Amino acid sequence: MRERHARMLDLAVEVMSTEDPDRVWPLLAEELLTALDAALVVVKEEPWTRERGSVAFWSGRPEAEERHHDESVRRRIREGYPFADHYGAGEDRAPRSAAGITGARVWRHSATADALHRAFGTRHVLGIPFPGAGPHVSGFMVHRPGGDFSPHDVRYAARVQPLLKAATNHRSLLNALREAAGADRGREANRSLAAPLTPRELNVLHLLATGLSADSMARRLGISPRTVHKHLHALYRKLGAADRLGAVLRAQRAGLLEGDPGAS
Repeated sequence: MRERHARMLDLAVEVMSTEDPDRVWPLLAEELLTALDAALVVVKEEPWTRERGSVAFWSGRPEAEERHHDESVRRRIREGYPFADHYGAGEDRAPRSAAGITGARVWRHSATADALHRAFGTRHVLGIPFPGAGPHVSGFMVHRPGGDFSPHDVRYAARVQPLLKAATNHRSLLNALREAAGADRGREANRSLAAPLTPRELNVLHLLATGLSADSMARRLGISPRTVHKHLHALYRKLGAADRLGAVLRAQRAGLLEGDPGAS
């Protein structure tokens, strides 16, 4: 275990040195796959319901990639059985296997274990929640075929928990810096126009880029469709565009669609 922990420490240094938030999860997942002889790693960073929530996968088995987009499998994962009930009921944040929580027989015959086995060929899951209290439980779920995770594996997971949490905080900071930089570039791009867009015109521009109709934009902004059309005509004139597509393309090239329009 000492060797595995030393590898994770080295990896933590690499993660904390990166300036790219998109590298953080893959780096951590690859190490967990190796250290825990796993086939799949799932990260939960935000609240989930059965029907909604981002599910991020990393797999050491190419054949499992095909099932990552199966919504029925995603719903089963978002249910979080048995981790959601166990960790959500109290302050326990110790890593635990699914079979360790429910009992081996109950887990083996559960609908979740059956669905995961059919989708990924895995039989056991280790939950590694991030330590500390919070509005929701987040962390990693490590899946593997074969036997259940050993006490040795669970001790390793407990030792790397603080490193995983620190890396997650670093990723959140990098994402915040990226968003702030995008907002700054968007404001600078707007100021560079001969006739800068008003805050409301910027709101309409961002909604225009999502493909919404004038009526939908009006409902979203709480204004009339006629007012939306006035803003659209002003956008076309200031951007030198003849239509919706031309306006969006010119805005993209000018950097106007970066960042939060409400911050402009």
